[in-house]
Amino acid sequence: MSKLRGWFGEKKAIFSMWLSLDKDVYRRFHDVIIPGRNGTTQIDHLLVSSYGLFIVETKNKKGWIFGSEEQPKWTQSIYGKKYSFQNPLRQIFRQKKVLSEFLELDESNIRPVVYFVGDSKFKTRLPDNVINSRPGRY
Repeated sequence: MSKLRGWFGEKKAIFSMWLSLDKDVYRRFHDVIIPGRNGTTQIDHLLVSSYGLFIVETKNKKGWIFGSEEQPKWTQSIYGKKYSFQNPLRQIFRQKKVLSEFLELDESNIRPVVYFVGDSKFKTRLPDNVINSRPGRY
């Protein structure tokens, strides 16, 4: 069920990006596998533009989301139950490193974004690159 939810979330993100990002400005690549020194890394969405490269990690979660940049685990609270999941900022940190090495490109040109596509509400202050709506606005 979790893999299906993840797949569906990525499709929702693709559609949202198709609606909100100008195709003449952004080239979109989805489900990209990049080889690294310690195996491969999978990037949900890679956007290439004159503004830089954007790695977009999709999370299909609903309910309340609690977390901070420093915490290794974040919490999803839904219907009175709590579930923990890996801090997606840590996940995207590795993706950024691997992509930077692979392309021989300075990391400052790569902008990581975590995009929650489910009906979620952030209950703690999260960095600006963690969004739950309108990726084109970011």
